[in-house]
Amino acid sequence: MIPKETIDQIFETARIEEIVGDFVSLKKRGRNYIGNCPFHNEKTPSFTVSPAKGIYKCFGCGKGGNSINFIMEIEHYNYPEALKFVAKKYNIEIDEEELSSEQEERANEKDSLFIVSNYAKEYFQDVLWNTEEGKSVGLSYFKERGFTEETIKKFELGYNPKSKDAFSKAAIKKAYDKEILVSAGLSLINESSGQIVDRFKERAMFPIQSYSGRTLGFGGRAFNLNAKAKYLNSPETLIYHKSKVLYGLNYSKNAIGKEGICYIVEGYTDVISMHQNGIENVVSASGTALTLEQIKLINRLANNVVLLFDGDNAGIKATYKSINMILKEGLNVKIAAFPEGEDPDSFSKKLSTDDFKEFLTTKSVDFIDYKIKISDLNTIDDPTKITNIKRDIIESISCIPDSLNRSQYCKTFSKKLDIAENVLLNEVAKTRANIGSFEQVGTRNKISEQPAKKLKETLNSDEKLMKLEEEILRILINYGNDTFTTEDDEQESVAALIFSDLDADNIIFTNSGFHAMYIEIIRVIEKKGIIDLQHFINHQNSEISQKAIDFISNKHSISNNWVDRHKIYTGRENEKIRKTTEKAILSLKKGHIDKQINDLQLKIKNGSINTEGIKLLSRLIQIKTQIAKYLGRNVG
Repeated sequence: MIPKETIDQIFETARIEEIVGDFVSLKKRGRNYIGNCPFHNEKTPSFTVSPAKGIYKCFGCGKGGNSINFIMEIEHYNYPEALKFVAKKYNIEIDEEELSSEQEERANEKDSLFIVSNYAKEYFQDVLWNTEEGKSVGLSYFKERGFTEETIKKFELGYNPKSKDAFSKAAIKKAYDKEILVSAGLSLINESSGQIVDRFKERAMFPIQSYSGRTLGFGGRAFNLNAKAKYLNSPETLIYHKSKVLYGLNYSKNAIGKEGICYIVEGYTDVISMHQNGIENVVSASGTALTLEQIKLINRLANNVVLLFDGDNAGIKATYKSINMILKEGLNVKIAAFPEGEDPDSFSKKLSTDDFKEFLTTKSVDFIDYKIKISDLNTIDDPTKITNIKRDIIESISCIPDSLNRSQYCKTFSKKLDIAENVLLNEVAKTRANIGSFEQVGTRNKISEQPAKKLKETLNSDEKLMKLEEEILRILINYGNDTFTTEDDEQESVAALIFSDLDADNIIFTNSGFHAMYIEIIRVIEKKGIIDLQHFINHQNSEISQKAIDFISNKHSISNNWVDRHKIYTGRENEKIRKTTEKAILSLKKGHIDKQINDLQLKIKNGSINTEGIKLLSRLIQIKTQIAKYLGRNVG
């Protein structure tokens, strides 16, 4: 376990804008920072980072949290992993005993996979630089590819020896468990002999790393001509999911954010060569077709993508498939075609940095121009083929989510496609409608499609109570420490008013999560005398932490609602906080009365109510009428 003192130090040291800024391109706006949300696709930034409060909040998708929550969410870490990640960034030592081999065996398999993958990376590097075989085979290969020693070290390239079990033996000698080696995809069990052998025997090794630089798996390039595959990747493991990783992103993310463009290539050496030539905003799909998850990673950092795939049939097919996926995510996409027989690796070595950058800029064409050229649209005569090509292009345009952007594409390319602009617009609209209806089947949120009035009717008394309880907590978190003058010229805090009024009528929160938070607020005030916001923002109970951050982020979100519905005041919420609090308390009490009335009316319907129940119902209706009159509402 990590000591509480260390956890407190991590929270105190971490700067939310620095943590988030490593993953999201942020711009200063007043006291806060804004950027595009990394958790959902958006063109207009709705993601806000508040250094003063130590929180982030997206007003588009609703996600929010502190520094640790952010790392947990973006890197899929558990709580201790996220703490260690932030501690490492700020050079905070965590006093934990080094795991023995026995403890390592009992450790979480995911943690063990990270540990053994990192060991493998260091082993392959050591072999490359410090053994005769490594230098004569692996290092020579990398240098023949034109990589400098600086580049080789930057990308942590390595070599696995020719011996069938060199790595596995070394790892076992270091007390790594055989099962973990196999689970990590580093070793195999020989079916005939039962012996453990290396998966990547006699290969140049390319570590595949996460967004933050943790080693997840490997790509290996074979030197043995009899090898079944020239390039071999790690299999899927608990920590390595090919579809969710982009090779080189940990090195390229800053450049992608700065340039606003991401170049996507096919191979590891393409990425490395372009980096060495000064073009760092480049990634590779790591030996798999580009996936939606990979595109979302890029979308965190930039709005523009340029595909640099090979010009052979496989490369063209991959480009066509990728275009529509990229467009659907709201990104702009262009394609750069290389001279015949060239790829990013080979071509980047023939040009200077400036010349290569100029080539990429001038030769990158829009996806429609690319499809027109590749399909020979302007030279073929077959009407059926022409129509099919145009329909394919129309489908791509229809994938663009922004209506103005779609309209502009139709206007710009109608002449090149020899289609009247209005016809092109209509065809795109029809195609988009067909795509939309197909994609949405079975995925829509039925409640969200209901009209507002219908949605309101579906809220039962329990749901209404939850909303009212939530409002009390929102006021407590934001204004609980504020004071006002009573009629007796005494100073009373908002928290004291709420506690005394709810206690007087024995009001208990019906939602267990809200009740836990309410009790925690009371406990903190009894201990510290005030509501300490950082205590709740950094609370280990994720439900309490998340709610506190939501309340703080939406501090004034209900103020206008109060003004419109109750005509209480026209100033900011905290200027009339006493009336706001009294109204919220009365609304909660009315909510409890409504629930009791509903329960009694149900008994009447079932014929199970007695005389006392009838009298109670009458009293409750009278009280409800009085409260509703004070609140300025119609009795309902």
